[in-house]
Amino acid sequence: MEDQKKSIIQPSIMPGVFLGIALIIFSLIMYLLDINRQSGWNYLSLLVMALGLYWAMITIRDKTLGGTMSYGQAFGTGFWAGLVAVIISTIFTYLYVTVIDPGFAEEILIKAEEKMLEANQNMSDEDLDRALSMTEMFTTPVMITVLGFLGGIFSATILSLIIAIFAKREGTIEIVEEEATTE
Repeated sequence: MEDQKKSIIQPSIMPGVFLGIALIIFSLIMYLLDINRQSGWNYLSLLVMALGLYWAMITIRDKTLGGTMSYGQAFGTGFWAGLVAVIISTIFTYLYVTVIDPGFAEEILIKAEEKMLEANQNMSDEDLDRALSMTEMFTTPVMITVLGFLGGIFSATILSLIIAIFAKREGTIEIVEEEATTE
């Protein structure tokens, strides 16, 4: 059992590192192009993750496992590569909200206030303050990072469950027929 874990976990680390770097580059491109994080463009990060997980699975299947991979091995590969990628991108997220764009949390609060006022124009100042204080609890750098980590793990797990269906390749059983010799 130990050999099976090593055959999946250790080879999954480098694809996870590459995927984490790809997710960071994607986030930086979004930042540099000033694309709203709440827009539909942000869902492209799921596509980046899906492609990276598929690449990790088929690479390990073909180069480490000799061309065959069970569904469980494919899922395990995706999960571990996804975990490494999410850890790397979570570290970047913390640095992003504390160093690169420290006003990020404030932007979230401003947009939340705008949406609350737009949705309910009769909202009292007291209700608005109460709602904003709840929102503020979830927009600290630590909470943004924790929620990003949990969301990333959830996404990587779901994507790995789905992608493993397409990446698995069960071994074939060769049936050798012996010719009956008549003597």
